[in-house]
Amino acid sequence: MKSSGSVAAAAVMALALVAGCGSSEPDKKSDSVPVPKGFEVPEGVTLTKGGAKLMEDSSASVVYQVADKAASAITVTVTSVRKGSIKKDFKFFSLDAATKAATPFYVDVAVKNEGPAGLGGAALPIFAHDSSNTNLPANDIVGSFKPCRNATLPESFLPGANAKLCLVFLVPKGKALQSVDLQTGSTKDAITWSP
Repeated sequence: MKSSGSVAAAAVMALALVAGCGSSEPDKKSDSVPVPKGFEVPEGVTLTKGGAKLMEDSSASVVYQVADKAASAITVTVTSVRKGSIKKDFKFFSLDAATKAATPFYVDVAVKNEGPAGLGGAALPIFAHDSSNTNLPANDIVGSFKPCRNATLPESFLPGANAKLCLVFLVPKGKALQSVDLQTGSTKDAITWSP
């Protein structure tokens, strides 16, 4: 694997603070399930209440709206959270000092598109929540990365389709991974998985 300056830049971006990321504000407050205006939940799908706290291998169904475009119900399952090694896994990458001191985590996720829209190529609003109450975005790694592949949904992800993703998160030195958060609305509506 060739080292890349853009990889280092992407890795550094993961260490930036992220607050309030997600889709547009839902119609209802945190005591109900966030649903974009005019969206009809597909038959047989029960949405997970905002703020739900889950364990690995538990599923959550939410409505995901990509910007002002497609909206579809998805069922997300965090199947595993694996701790990696900067020295071993990133040995061919050109990293700055802060990134070299970070701890990588690889989050395996299963996703089903419940419909009605296609979500091809979309990145899911999943964050690593650390012990400083900061949401860290997944790293965008350029090229093939053996420990963790497929960070975005397939180019064609129509209703009924399933996908397995793996997201890379770099938790800064001195911080601990508290949860993996799926945030399609406000931060208080995020659904969290404990690793």
